[in-house]
Amino acid sequence: MSACSAEDRQRLEREIRRLRHELQAAVHVLPHLRQMVQFSGDLLILAGAGGRILEANGRLAEALGVSQHALYGQSLQQWIPNPGQVRLLEERLAATADPVPLRMEVDLQPLQGEPLALELEAHPLLQQGEARWTLALRDIGVRRQLESSEMARQVQANLLASLGSSEARYRALVSQLADGLGQIDSGTRLLFANPSLHRILAVAQGELQGRRLLEFLTPQGRGAFEQIWGAVLAGQERRITLPLLAADGRAHQVEMTLQPPSPGEAEPGSAPAVGLLLRDVTDLTRALDELTALAFHDPLTGLVNLEGCRRELERRLAQAGGHPWLVLWLDLDGFRRVNHSFGREVGDALLQAVANGLRAWAKPSDLLARLGGDEFVLVRELPGPADDPVALARQAEAVLGELRGALSQLPVGDELAPMALGFSAGYSLAPLHGEQVEALLQGAATALSRAREVAPGTALAYEPRYTTRLRREMALEARLHRALGDGALRLVYQPQYDGSGCFLGAEALLRWDDPIHGAVPPARFVALAERTNLIHPLGQWVLEEACRQLRAWLDAGLQIPWLAVNLSPRQFELTLPPLVDQVTALLARHRLPAGLLELEITETCILPAAGVTAQVQDLAALGVRLALDDFGTGYSSLSVLNRLPLHKLKIDRSFIQHLETSDSARTIVRTALAMGRGLGLETLAEGLETAGQLAVLEDLGCDAYQGYWFQPSS
Repeated sequence: MSACSAEDRQRLEREIRRLRHELQAAVHVLPHLRQMVQFSGDLLILAGAGGRILEANGRLAEALGVSQHALYGQSLQQWIPNPGQVRLLEERLAATADPVPLRMEVDLQPLQGEPLALELEAHPLLQQGEARWTLALRDIGVRRQLESSEMARQVQANLLASLGSSEARYRALVSQLADGLGQIDSGTRLLFANPSLHRILAVAQGELQGRRLLEFLTPQGRGAFEQIWGAVLAGQERRITLPLLAADGRAHQVEMTLQPPSPGEAEPGSAPAVGLLLRDVTDLTRALDELTALAFHDPLTGLVNLEGCRRELERRLAQAGGHPWLVLWLDLDGFRRVNHSFGREVGDALLQAVANGLRAWAKPSDLLARLGGDEFVLVRELPGPADDPVALARQAEAVLGELRGALSQLPVGDELAPMALGFSAGYSLAPLHGEQVEALLQGAATALSRAREVAPGTALAYEPRYTTRLRREMALEARLHRALGDGALRLVYQPQYDGSGCFLGAEALLRWDDPIHGAVPPARFVALAERTNLIHPLGQWVLEEACRQLRAWLDAGLQIPWLAVNLSPRQFELTLPPLVDQVTALLARHRLPAGLLELEITETCILPAAGVTAQVQDLAALGVRLALDDFGTGYSSLSVLNRLPLHKLKIDRSFIQHLETSDSARTIVRTALAMGRGLGLETLAEGLETAGQLAVLEDLGCDAYQGYWFQPSS
């Protein structure tokens, strides 16, 4: 009996020694695990029944704005403001019979500040027969920002960790972390690594211990690491983003945080270990790079956009070293018609072809940009001295000539084969017109604006007087806009007669008496309206007022054969409502027979590229009369005239003025009248002012006349 007792005691003593050894091992590793969990990039919680917080780390307390001990015993749900998230979480945590892992998005509301956007991952942990949960919460604020196409406002939330009470719980928490977590010694050898660190470095589980972290850094990354390593060994926490090369050869961009041990944390007789946190930010960096590229590049052509042009031009000017630069701003002529006639898809294809043509023609050192619409910028460094404006202007003109030649040979597709691709341009020169980015770009844009006013295909160098003129035009545009709204515009009516003086009809002419400048010539303010979107409301007002007056005359018993109204080419653009619908509504609203309204269109309107033939035919189908105005000054062809349902041909006043003195003017008018008769059209001469002009026109067989000889407009 005593021998048996001695044997039992020996067995018991051996078991006690084994348990003491395991306990000492657990106690030895526990500080390391505590440090790693505290250092985690995730928010970690040990929760009991109903979400009651049993343990929470200081990082969580810091994020919520409370002390760590104040969290114990509280319900996690009280920090979640979203009732739907609370219900889902409570349902899953209450499933103690067959608990399963949970992953969901939650928002935590700290005592102060904005809610924290987090992803919650919960795993059941059975302890002493009671279901408990380990919860890891990860910041997803950056991901939400990227998914909504906004720039990331913050790269990561505060690092949070939780403090557990046993080795098993610590290991469970550490193994759940998405970030790589480990410890390294002063020689950068890994003492511990969690599964995520093995995954990031592409090393099999358990084979990282003893390997140096420097093995996985690129030369660039190693240099950056060595710059901060001394500070870490001196007790300072450091965070850095650097490139890393995993064992499988894949490159990663990682955010590395190194945390030295707290005083007294190291085990007696052992070297202090540095905490390591690796967060793979490759996808985030790539997304930010893509957002940056989108911010400074045109997605259609791949050229830099206006902001990208500004940045690059600023960099080049800073390094110019006194060299001259050309800033050329060009605008494709007639591009609006391409879009309206053939559709945006063809227009986009044309813009891409132009961009490719510019790339093929440009020098490697040139800067090319698309600024939106059909506008492009070329920046080129010019040779020679910067103080010779004549030589610089010559070089700029030579560049323009080369560019016109390159774009004229550009294949533009079957639909646009008949189109001659040209451009208007304005340019500025540095340092002649300034040495700052905005001054040069503004100068080129101002010169382009003036070139557009002159004629398509014009290119002009910047001159200070253009800025003065442009500002006057802007002021005039503002006053015209007010005049349109204040009723300061009016229509006058000029009658039309045949040779015997019989009244045939009248033309409505627009007048504007500006309170500052008095009577503004129509050629000036109508051209200004056509360069802006004012032409659309202005054109609608003229049609409305003319129809109102015509109705008033008819109600007063006056007999008006027809009333003519001028149309701008831009009124045929795709507007809402379309021009045909506007005319239809006006005729109905004012109870006018369609044949009493005559619409005058210019030769510019009926160019094939303008795509208005169908609209003209639709107008004729309403029953309104159509007249071709200013004949002889545009680009009409007999085939186009023959296809259009015209009623009248109006010969431009510039030819009538010289009838008595110029043989060529008489020849042109004779030809125009013969053409009109051949097409079965009425003919009318504009600007008749003398009896001599009337005699010549009657001799040539003109049908009708309009001008001061009969009666001024009134």
